[in-house]
Amino acid sequence: MSLVQDIPIRPLSLGTPCELGVVREVCGRIRQFLAGCGMDAKELGELELALTEAGNNAVLYAKPEGRKLPVRYDVDVRGHHVEVRLFDHTPGFEFPERAELPDPEAESGRGLFLIQSLTDEAIYLRGRGENCLVLRKNWDFSRAVAAREEPKGSEVDRSQNVEDPARTLELMTEELASSFESLSAIFRFSAEVSASGNSPEFTRRWLNELLLITESDWFVLRMVDPRASMLRDVMHSFPDGAGAPTPLEPLFLTPTWRSSLPIELKAAIGRNDVPFDPGAPLGFQDPLAACGVAGTGFAHPMVVNDSLVGVLTVGRRDGTRAFQSGHASVIQTFADFFAIQTRSQQMQEERVQSMLTLRDLEIAATIQRSLLPEKLPSAPGIDLAGFYRSARVIGGDYYDVIPVEGGALLLVADVMGKGLPAALFAMMFRSLVRARTDLASRPGEFLAWLNTNLFRELDRAGMFITAQLAFCDVGRKEIRVAGAGHPPLLLAGDQGDVRETASGGPPIGILEASAFPEDVVVWKNSRLLMFTDGLIEARDPVGGLLGLEAAKGELAAAARGGLSGGETRDALSSLLVRFEKGTAPADDTAFIVMVTTHE
Repeated sequence: MSLVQDIPIRPLSLGTPCELGVVREVCGRIRQFLAGCGMDAKELGELELALTEAGNNAVLYAKPEGRKLPVRYDVDVRGHHVEVRLFDHTPGFEFPERAELPDPEAESGRGLFLIQSLTDEAIYLRGRGENCLVLRKNWDFSRAVAAREEPKGSEVDRSQNVEDPARTLELMTEELASSFESLSAIFRFSAEVSASGNSPEFTRRWLNELLLITESDWFVLRMVDPRASMLRDVMHSFPDGAGAPTPLEPLFLTPTWRSSLPIELKAAIGRNDVPFDPGAPLGFQDPLAACGVAGTGFAHPMVVNDSLVGVLTVGRRDGTRAFQSGHASVIQTFADFFAIQTRSQQMQEERVQSMLTLRDLEIAATIQRSLLPEKLPSAPGIDLAGFYRSARVIGGDYYDVIPVEGGALLLVADVMGKGLPAALFAMMFRSLVRARTDLASRPGEFLAWLNTNLFRELDRAGMFITAQLAFCDVGRKEIRVAGAGHPPLLLAGDQGDVRETASGGPPIGILEASAFPEDVVVWKNSRLLMFTDGLIEARDPVGGLLGLEAAKGELAAAARGGLSGGETRDALSSLLVRFEKGTAPADDTAFIVMVTTHE
């Protein structure tokens, strides 16, 4: 016997530019390819997430020369095994044998944890000028249902005359045959749905097979559209359609009107099977009546964990042939199992999409943090330190220090709200500030210009920005301050006396034409604190606010102790930690500390 075996391989190779924008697209193409190879939805979602994370890393960590080279994905499928090789041009890194889930506050480490958790094997081969990440995953075509819910009670007529022992035996034989038929069909269905998913072609084939098994003539499958609160026609066996979408929340539910509801809506609302036959026919307004059906049948609600997934209605045109319990059980069992599979697939897709969205936000947060000054500039007589944290993955607070001729511009800004919309406006604010540094020595005029250029976009979004600008004039040893609806600037002398400088103008985006008055403070052995309201509105576990007085007290103590800018920042951040006692931040927080001397 030959020791050499021919193993058929299905390959796919993709080369893409080193850009974040194409990562999701190429991972989607690989997903389509693997779906065609028979990989199930759960495994597809996990591998797509791992590949997206790996592709993002290949782009984010590439040096400028590496970004000129393509990122290559090679995919090999052998039976029920897939291997993906991703080639990048980053400097490479040490790949841990087993990555642990990082602390929620950590800024990195989640990617490696996801890659290793979502694949069966991950190997990183570091080379000269090119690295290769190998991801391997297996999948199983024979996933079977582990358990199924007991079908709910049906209103289908099950009454039979069983006084005759021969008839009783006949009914028991029919029931046993139907049960075997039902069990066999469900196991075949479960094996196939695990391999191919609930595709429309797959679902239609099985619904047509269900008609044969139960000696039925037609079906209508309607699924819940949660966005529109509708039962929408997904599949049916009528050539001309099965009626318009049915609202799940009718305007009138009086007893009289309820009795005339379409049977599918009755089943959806009551969460029970609703039958029809010549003695209780479909109403003339029932969408199914317009399809010309009569005879017998019933609508079965598909419910998973008290959540309505859809309604399956099956019927026979012969009004004398009522559904026996065996055939009704097959329909109920198929519908319930189909609902479980559908809801499971929906939840898996939602979970994967949620994780992909979270990862996108984490990347956006990394980009946002890179826009904050990595190292604050130094100048004679000035010692600076800054602090930033977001309440969510990405936030809307911003601080900056910009060296300009004659001194430096200090600024803090707070966009109303949190999350991605606030972060986008914070980035717009930063871009505009950086575009007009010639206005730095005139902070009031600068705020008026920013308001003019941001008003339309902020007004359209129903948002606003509070901000504070302070120009430190090195030659005159003074600080010119202007604010837009922002908390006061605090200035502490070396004896611990604290002065407030209020922000006189309205928030940016409230009035199209606004004036922003300036205040001038003398530069003399002082500690300056500019902050967003996340500092003074920090909350403890019982909901209490930190408040302005606590911040002033910490600043005064730092002044009396002669602390540097960095030490003062650390003292304020420690104050936050002590006060919150592990409570999640209620708002984004940013502040700048400046210590001045006589130099």
